[in-house]
Amino acid sequence: MKTAFTTTRLAHAKLNIRLEVGPKTGVLHAVLSVIAPLELADEIQFASSPAGFSVRCEGEVIAERDNLAWRAAQAFGSPLPEVAVTIRKRIPLQAGLGGGSTDAAQTLETLAQLLRERGQPPHPDAIAKAAIDIGSDVPAALVPGLKIVGGVGDRVTPYPAAAPPWGIVLLKPATGSETARAYALLDARGPRPPFGERQLGRARAICAAFASSDFDGFVDLLHNDFTDPVESAMPDVASARGRLDEIGARKTLLCGSGSCVAGFFKDLEQARSGHARLTLGEGDWCTVTRFHV
Repeated sequence: MKTAFTTTRLAHAKLNIRLEVGPKTGVLHAVLSVIAPLELADEIQFASSPAGFSVRCEGEVIAERDNLAWRAAQAFGSPLPEVAVTIRKRIPLQAGLGGGSTDAAQTLETLAQLLRERGQPPHPDAIAKAAIDIGSDVPAALVPGLKIVGGVGDRVTPYPAAAPPWGIVLLKPATGSETARAYALLDARGPRPPFGERQLGRARAICAAFASSDFDGFVDLLHNDFTDPVESAMPDVASARGRLDEIGARKTLLCGSGSCVAGFFKDLEQARSGHARLTLGEGDWCTVTRFHV
């Protein structure tokens, strides 16, 4: 870049408020999921750098070439601008909150903007292609707000809605959950059935409850296919759900493929009160957040 600059973006965590897994399509599973972003977010700084393009995670949490943001940039297919990307992690790893995917999506969008400003706009399909090449959660992370996700993560349908005022307590035990292992645990229980109109109807129903701030209807429709297999293999996850129940969560939900668990409260004050009563063990991570749309 010719002019020195620094800009910081937020990469918001995601929460699968419904997550159903279907049969395999090639090497990937079909999914039917409803995703909403959270206020919890990583901070990503983009700064001009004479040394060229680079990605660094503060604290060396993730090596450059293992970072989804770096891999997404390499898959972009355009000459990369001379930018140093610095990621300040707020979203825990192996939690099911999509931290790596949302970092990758934000990096792709910002790089595209910088290239356009430089007079070198990327191909219109470049972002979408890089996103699906990197991971099935990345295309959804490119679409803001509430959305229904289908296919192998590549079909994303926005559902316009304002964020409801509910509070959420996130509790991640010291145990992390790798996505590949979670799918293997699920597959070990037998073939996955295909989706039908019933599943799609429930996805639309939870979106409607979210949009109308219908808390009772919303919590009744929360669902995650990974819950039983992940909790059976990782007792700490089941324990985390129980601990959220004990502090008054109206309903609890495994986040994505785990290992973080979300507890839902009717408002932020109740969530903060519950969080204050929670005793953390060694290696536990916990925070209060809410939806961000």
